[in-house]
Amino acid sequence: MHKEMKTALLAGLLSSALFVIVFGIGLGFLFMFLPTLPLFYAGLGVNARAARDASLLAALVIGLLSGPSALVVYLLFLGFPAMFICQRAMLVRFEGLDKHWYPVGAIMTSLALWGTGLVALITVFYWGQPGGLPAILADTIREAFDGLQDEYGDVIEALANSWAFLIFPVTLWLWCLMLYGHAWLTTRWLVKKGVQRRTDFSITPFPLPSWLLQLLAIAALASLIGSDSMRFLGKASLVSLMLPYFFAGTAFLRESTASWPNHRFFMFFIYFLVFTQFWPALIVAGIGLWGQIKHLSQGETSVRK
Repeated sequence: MHKEMKTALLAGLLSSALFVIVFGIGLGFLFMFLPTLPLFYAGLGVNARAARDASLLAALVIGLLSGPSALVVYLLFLGFPAMFICQRAMLVRFEGLDKHWYPVGAIMTSLALWGTGLVALITVFYWGQPGGLPAILADTIREAFDGLQDEYGDVIEALANSWAFLIFPVTLWLWCLMLYGHAWLTTRWLVKKGVQRRTDFSITPFPLPSWLLQLLAIAALASLIGSDSMRFLGKASLVSLMLPYFFAGTAFLRESTASWPNHRFFMFFIYFLVFTQFWPALIVAGIGLWGQIKHLSQGETSVRK
């Protein structure tokens, strides 16, 4: 208990210090997730309670130093997700002498669904306003690039009118991927120090719920019909709901290429393309979607037989 309390105290103070530094200096999106490293160290190195206590302590310190708005931002985007990841990651079941940890892909799928739900709530919140959320985002994009209207007016208009829906799902993808990446790095570090609870945080094959396909179909239909807000929500949800399939596709590629001599380089190349180009992620997600459809069709065939 003494070790748990000490770790939670140090992790909470360090996490709050990193948050204040990152947001105080304005280091940008890529550094935004540094405050989760101490939380993952506490949760994956000691237990989930340590991550919870560290998160709440950090939130309290941040609230005192930076105000309630910073406290809410920390908890919603860093603290609570880190607590959730650590809690699920520590779940384990035994089959004889075999130990089976809770699948990492299933953890990230839950976060993706939670984020998609938030996108839907935000869209509904602005539904009654003129033009809804699509109009608000379009105006925001025009204002952000106001100085470039003369040279890139057509491009900015196309971005504002046709591609504004990507703002939320792309942010959701990056949020989940960055959280996963920091949890993975922390696990690797804990393994090297020999103080880990879970020895591996890689994406392995995991079951996807069949109803996720139904949500995809509903989102696809909504993206084609209805008001501007309805189409916006459908398109944003459709891209957001492809994230679980990205993790499923990643697990498939990792398992299929495990015997390759350059397996690690190949997977690094895939991740590099995902973070720098984004569109290859949709190809990997398509592989995961194909895998689930194939699995369901094979299951129906076996039942009929």
